Amino acid sequence: MLAKQGGLCAICGAPDPQHVDHDHRTGWVRGILCFNCNGGLGQFRDSPVFLAEAITYLKGTTWQRVLIHPGVFQMCSPTRGRPPSRSS
Repeated sequence: MLAKQGGLCAICGAPDPQHVDHDHRTGWVRGILCFNCNGGLGQFRDSPVFLAEAITYLKGTTWQRVLIHPGVFQMCSPTRGRPPSRSS
């Protein structure tokens, strides 16, 4: 399985992953993950819904760089949160 993954974490691509990930409901092995990715899935209780909500949250609270002209980017305001302070 690790050879099929090219020796890398199946999620983030980190080298030398050492954690066998499995579906807690069925017990079936899904892949080999690094410590952080394996722990992250566990923290989100293997829920695609919770992971999707986390992605939505990050996109909505993180300033996004948007290309407005070749080589020119504008920082788009998030839907939640405040812009980072430049004076602190």
